[in-house]
Amino acid sequence: MKRAHEREELAGGRVRLSTARCSFVYDRPRPGVVVCTMSGHDDGTFGTATVDELRGDVARFAPVELFFETRGEFTAGTGVRTMWTDWIGANQRGLKSVNILVRSKYLQVTMEVTRLFSRTGELMRIYLDPAAFAEALGRSAPGSSQK
Repeated sequence: MKRAHEREELAGGRVRLSTARCSFVYDRPRPGVVVCTMSGHDDGTFGTATVDELRGDVARFAPVELFFETRGEFTAGTGVRTMWTDWIGANQRGLKSVNILVRSKYLQVTMEVTRLFSRTGELMRIYLDPAAFAEALGRSAPGSSQK
């Protein structure tokens, strides 16, 4: 059976999941820190692959710090947002923090709703300021930078 998305292993241990309309690039600057850069529209075509990519990190290195950077006009369908909300809520014991850089007020509000429904409180940090996000990433993985 052909998958609706592609999974590529890139240089430096990075992984890219992609469809024609969306991509997720996972970088691991050190054990226990995952940086995921997202772009496009996630309409659910990935199924659970986007969270499955993080399962090994949580199992091996908990508590894990996640950094999500949205690029351009990243959007996600309702089912996708629900899947992420459920996953974060179910895995919060294995997470140290979930840091999300958003590029629009709309996405900021969407992420605030996700934080509310995942019942994770201060575990999730939402950034509108790229410099503050980069500073938080630098504290967690010195020497790393946004790509």
